[in-house]
Amino acid sequence: MRLAADPTFGPFMKMSGSRAFFLKPGAWRADKKLAGGGPMMDLGIYINHGACMAAGGVAPVAVMARERPKTKPEQFPDVEEAIDWTMEFPNGALCEAWTSYTDSTDKFRAESAKGWIEFKEHAFTYRGMVVETSRGALHFDPPVNQQALQMDDFAQCVRAGRESRVPGEMGRRDLCIIEAIYEAARSGKRTAVKV
Repeated sequence: MRLAADPTFGPFMKMSGSRAFFLKPGAWRADKKLAGGGPMMDLGIYINHGACMAAGGVAPVAVMARERPKTKPEQFPDVEEAIDWTMEFPNGALCEAWTSYTDSTDKFRAESAKGWIEFKEHAFTYRGMVVETSRGALHFDPPVNQQALQMDDFAQCVRAGRESRVPGEMGRRDLCIIEAIYEAARSGKRTAVKV
């Protein structure tokens, strides 16, 4: 779903998101050499991407972040266990978010002067979404295999010679946002996002 596509909602100005699950001890996701980072790299990217979509397809201009104190330092020796962050967008929109490997949540909400949308359950998973809006609930039946649809779209882009709606530049943008969040958490300062 493209959050910013319906102009009747207007630009979303206030957003919030959370994504977390309980990571089993010894899982590869807690090894920085294998995973690149912790829950920010693995789960937080979904919130970042959703917020960029809700803000009209633009990247935030700056972020603030704070790594939460580790409750299981032996399980997370070189990646964060949990992190909170705020993204500031060019139009003044804000997104407050958090992610963790020691909790369970999967939610996203975006509000504007003209309405709101809330993914109450399974916001970024592949089935079981519970979505409400200021105009009523949304239903997704039947659930689709998102990866299969994306791979089919990539193949159709190659065959038709058209651009993908998810180009490599979008992935680069998402990693620039994550790098800025990690820097903000390290420094404790508001950090510009350099895309």
